[in-house]
Amino acid sequence: MTRLLYLPDDATVIQLEIDLSPAELVAAVNAGLRPLPILRSAPAGRLSATKVNATVIVAPVRQPGRPRRAAERTDLTRRQRQVLELSSRGFTSAEIAGMLDLSRRAVNYHLSQVRKRIRGELPALPASDPNDPTDLL
Repeated sequence: MTRLLYLPDDATVIQLEIDLSPAELVAAVNAGLRPLPILRSAPAGRLSATKVNATVIVAPVRQPGRPRRAAERTDLTRRQRQVLELSSRGFTSAEIAGMLDLSRRAVNYHLSQVRKRIRGELPALPASDPNDPTDLL
């Protein structure tokens, strides 16, 4: 079984288990074929595949220039959303770095920026009074 991570757009990650070997899938996608139904419904354009251990990452080839803007308004950048999504799926910083062609230091930086933004959005908790026994409940 091969784990397939399909990145159809800037923030979505689709994870599947498939019966093709990683080498077969990478070769087929990079040759211009779309061997799976989910890849056939991909946006028009070329797909590229990269193998990381037993995981194959498939994504549309990006045009040079500025990245597309997200349709929804969030405070996270496109790259922060990608790193957060992969991290939440249990991948290590080194694996994410390989998948997104970043350094491990850049991945850790993006994760720290996400944490800072999350902490900034949480309301401050009121200071508790150590002499008030109802605060312990």
